[in-house]
Amino acid sequence: METSLKSVFITAALSLFVGCSDQSQQDSDQSDTRALTLVNNFIESFSANWASKNAEAMGNLYAEDAVRIVSIRQTPVYGKEAIIAQFEGDFGGAFETTKIESVPSLAKFLSPDLVLATGTFSVTDAEGKTLNQGYWGNAFKLQGSSLTMLMESAGDSAPNGMKRASLETPEMPDQMYEGPGANLVKGDVDAYVLNTNTGNPDGIADLFTQNGIQAVSNNDRILFGRDSILETLKQNPATEIKLDAWPYGYREIGNSIAIGWGGYRQTNPSGAVVEFGQWGNIWEVTETGLKIVIERASAFSGE
Repeated sequence: METSLKSVFITAALSLFVGCSDQSQQDSDQSDTRALTLVNNFIESFSANWASKNAEAMGNLYAEDAVRIVSIRQTPVYGKEAIIAQFEGDFGGAFETTKIESVPSLAKFLSPDLVLATGTFSVTDAEGKTLNQGYWGNAFKLQGSSLTMLMESAGDSAPNGMKRASLETPEMPDQMYEGPGANLVKGDVDAYVLNTNTGNPDGIADLFTQNGIQAVSNNDRILFGRDSILETLKQNPATEIKLDAWPYGYREIGNSIAIGWGGYRQTNPSGAVVEFGQWGNIWEVTETGLKIVIERASAFSGE
């Protein structure tokens, strides 16, 4: 009897040890496969909540201090409660009978608890007509076994330029960022603007990490890697269009990773605005400044 009890005890202890070991291995798994699984699980919840028009459930996918940057609006939305209110308005209005489909192109860990993902999306109405489609590049926090959105940056693709109806909407920029890290983010943004306006594709590409990503509205696809970004920039030589850009916010989220967001404007030689919109980037914080992990920018697509 005593031997039998000992066997039961040992078996239970081993099972507990194996279970803890398996959980520990899972928690330490930072593979792209696991990142993609986590992101697909998030997308499934996002799409289901959108389909059921459950604004409260949508809000629960975001952190309390999350930032939402979408091209149908001119300025960011700050915080979970404001994001819920935005979804309530959208679901009772323009997006009442719509569904959304998102497809990740890449997902990876930036640290044990930070995940980056980028991909494409489309919003369709009840008849299946596409209302919006474009790119997204988001930052997530891993909490337990699921992801929480820290920054959503999504916008319509516009390979042929900004829509006329959107361009005719009065531009309403947000307040310029002046908080912690303002000089750091402004320095990177200013360098991007300078290299763009002086026609220096190598200078722009050098602002990215080696595996940097560019998901911007005027490209026909998401670009992966500094070499691909540089090649595309060289295929699209500089024009007389001038860029101006500025930050609305910046936040270091740990492990030398930062998120930042802001606005931009393009003007022609006569000074007329030909495009304006928002950007939301993820950076690596280095000893020499910021390096872009992903650039995500889109022209304003609302009216």
